[in-house]
Amino acid sequence: MESIFQRFFKSGGVAETGRDLPYLVDQPEETYSGTKIEPLKFGLPKEIDSICPECMEIIKAMLYEEGGKVWISKTCAEHGDFKDIFYGDVNLYYRCEELWFGDGKGIEDPAIKKATVCPKQCGLCNMHMSHSALPIMDLTNRCNMTCPVCFANANAAGYLYEPSFEDVMKMLDMLATQKPVRANRIQFSGGEPTVRPDFLEIIRRARQKEFDYVQVNTNGIKMAEFEFAEAAREAGVDNLYLQFDGLTDDVYKKTRARALIDVKMAAIENCRKLKIGIVLVATLVKGFNDHQVGDIVRFAAKNNDVISGIAFQPVSFVGRFSQSHRLERRYTLADLAHDIEKQTGYIDVMRDWFPIGVTSAISKLATSLSGKPAFTLSLHPHCSQGTYFYIGEDGAVKPISEFIDMLPFLKDLIELSRTVKPSRFDLLSKVKILYRLKKHFKEEKAPKGLTFEKFLKSLEGYQDRSLRKTQMGDNDSKDRFHSNFFIAGMHFMDGYNFSVERVMRCVIHYPDPKGRLYPFCAYNGTVYRKKVESKFKLSPEALKDKIIAEGRPKELEIIAKKMGI
Repeated sequence: MESIFQRFFKSGGVAETGRDLPYLVDQPEETYSGTKIEPLKFGLPKEIDSICPECMEIIKAMLYEEGGKVWISKTCAEHGDFKDIFYGDVNLYYRCEELWFGDGKGIEDPAIKKATVCPKQCGLCNMHMSHSALPIMDLTNRCNMTCPVCFANANAAGYLYEPSFEDVMKMLDMLATQKPVRANRIQFSGGEPTVRPDFLEIIRRARQKEFDYVQVNTNGIKMAEFEFAEAAREAGVDNLYLQFDGLTDDVYKKTRARALIDVKMAAIENCRKLKIGIVLVATLVKGFNDHQVGDIVRFAAKNNDVISGIAFQPVSFVGRFSQSHRLERRYTLADLAHDIEKQTGYIDVMRDWFPIGVTSAISKLATSLSGKPAFTLSLHPHCSQGTYFYIGEDGAVKPISEFIDMLPFLKDLIELSRTVKPSRFDLLSKVKILYRLKKHFKEEKAPKGLTFEKFLKSLEGYQDRSLRKTQMGDNDSKDRFHSNFFIAGMHFMDGYNFSVERVMRCVIHYPDPKGRLYPFCAYNGTVYRKKVESKFKLSPEALKDKIIAEGRPKELEIIAKKMGI
């Protein structure tokens, strides 16, 4: 089946379906560093570049429909045939393609300037098409847990990767000077970043370097201690990316090998008291915890005073797995969307489920208004998907597309981005923009108490986080936004479902101590994590010194034994 986008490109920019798609002509021809951009090809079947999950060599793969799903099939000359589910609903797959608004242009000064093969020459390189939307910095690979589903494999690595304080500062400086859009958001991760002794000082220095959103990817064990949580807030932590796989301990015993629900609740309560925001992070394994998707969503809505969203992450298969095992456990973003619909009744999948890249329509308008490139999520339409909810004064939960006519609304944002100029952005221009956008707001279907003006205020902080108001203030405050939260799913790729065209558009990047940046799925789904950690791991002598300096914490003793020192 040929998608409307294939027909659009073949027709030279005229939509044969009769549906106007003017935003596609904004597709850039080359990256900032002058490399030609190959536009995405849509429809099925189609051939893509992938990798062999055994040798990691680049091989061709075919995406095709079978039984209402999208499958990936490929053959390595040395390691044989591989087949897996790529996406669980072909109709939703097509819908997400139809909400693609074009590529970005990468960064101005990539570390690798003459790359020709992705992902063999990461750095970022001249071929990459997105800037760093949310960099992730691993502060350590040690952890106070040993989770069966951890792609970082922290305690099993047999070595300690822990960049020095000076290297952490260099990486922050590198991100802060990225052009044309500086990285002003940062997530500290690991391992478990809170076990690092200088963790709080790193947070303080990140704030001093004007990172206006500091997020910590954590299991919550340390944050369940009020004194530590209070110190983290004072240092400048804005938000926890809190590991949260379910609401019962039987789930955690499967995904994390121990009971944890009391720890999670204590961490959430501490964040509530200290006004630290939370994004719940649920690693989903089919047959383990997918039955609790609805419970997690309802829990977030009920605790919306402290929880701003949920990031669902279907498990990636790092290592060797049989096809039968993968098909039994494989869980895609389409499965997530349908489970939310079935288990909560909050959404209509084909109306309310969007690729996260639709927010680039807002960014295009922001670029036009300011005259300079804006923060843009120019990621692949099958990389991350989700929806956005508002909660009425009566407690009713409604997705944004129930009261906003989303497709015409997004189309108007794109068209406005072409006509509005910074020099002409006067009062009359503002009135015209508001009038054009307000017609898409259906007040009679909106959550109780939500006006168009409150809706616009709730979007304030998307580009500039310093403008973002907290939802955790006084309920009677006039500045308090209407309650809202997001759900996003990001299916991190592994060797079996790897797509090069996706990784070339990745917006989540890992820095290393020598100034390179790696797209998330190239770092975790291929060999780069192992290469970086092996290159910068501590020597046995340095590890001895660290054990002595830190009073021989238990987790370091375990690593020391594995290293034979």
